[in-house]
Amino acid sequence: MRRALALLVLAFASGAWGADQACSEAPGTRYTGPLTDAMAQIESGMDRTVTDAMERSGVTRMALFARQHHKRNGEAAVLYLKKRSPQRFVMGTPKSFSERGDLSDGFVDQTRSFLKDERYQFIGEMLFTHADKDHGEQTLEGERYVAPDGKNVAKLLSAAGERHVPVMIHWEVYDWNRDWPAFDALYSRFPGVTFIWPHAGSGSHEQVAAVLSSHANVMVTLSKKEMHRPAASSEEKRELLGEDAVDQCGKLRPEWRDLFTKYPERFMFATDAHKDFRWAQYEEIVEQWRLILGQLPDPLAQSLAWRNAERIYGPPR
Repeated sequence: MRRALALLVLAFASGAWGADQACSEAPGTRYTGPLTDAMAQIESGMDRTVTDAMERSGVTRMALFARQHHKRNGEAAVLYLKKRSPQRFVMGTPKSFSERGDLSDGFVDQTRSFLKDERYQFIGEMLFTHADKDHGEQTLEGERYVAPDGKNVAKLLSAAGERHVPVMIHWEVYDWNRDWPAFDALYSRFPGVTFIWPHAGSGSHEQVAAVLSSHANVMVTLSKKEMHRPAASSEEKRELLGEDAVDQCGKLRPEWRDLFTKYPERFMFATDAHKDFRWAQYEEIVEQWRLILGQLPDPLAQSLAWRNAERIYGPPR
């Protein structure tokens, strides 16, 4: 019954419901091993949401950071969870929504201050190129944008290199010709920093392969690659994003299987649970990934499910 339910969830998530030919078989054996969620974020008052979601889905550990809003700052909730269950959580620095052009002096100073605390084991997601979403803020530019060659960007990455902590940089591929040369240069300028690329940038397998083949210091989270293209505000941007990692029946696409096989140490399972609607779907999202991971040989599935995240973040402190 649970596998059948998960299959229906996969069909809804990929837009398959109502297709001419219904999916009649589950995509493979369900992965039942440990899971480390390599990326999740919360606002204030969501600590119980996190613990309940982890218990119901069987997620063992989580890399967690706060969403930094004026009225809904989640930092207190993250600190509470870390204090209550220190071994379950790898804690990242808070995420700002106000950075534009270059990182601000205040954000850099604040983040460098957090890095003096050993409990912070990575720099939480920084939005470098982020298209407006249907369910989020709308801007005149249609995106949030931070230039990879900014002076304060370099200042913060130098501090991250001194602390030897991973850095989570969000950039989407809807303007590949503009952005890939800039991030190619950024990754090269800081070869000692481990960069984490959320959601594979919503990129195609060819784009992800280009990044991974060029830079050994880039890791990729698989959050949202189980779903259809994210809800960017413009259809034009949406059409420039890459394919999801599974077909309409939840079967892993051969090109993505080949990528996982070629780069077994570079991908990490993650949900990017963030707002209420994504946390409400947490158990179903995890179940989708258990079905996806079940289509891989067990050693590879374990690498994506938890071993790579444990290596990159290190044990919780």
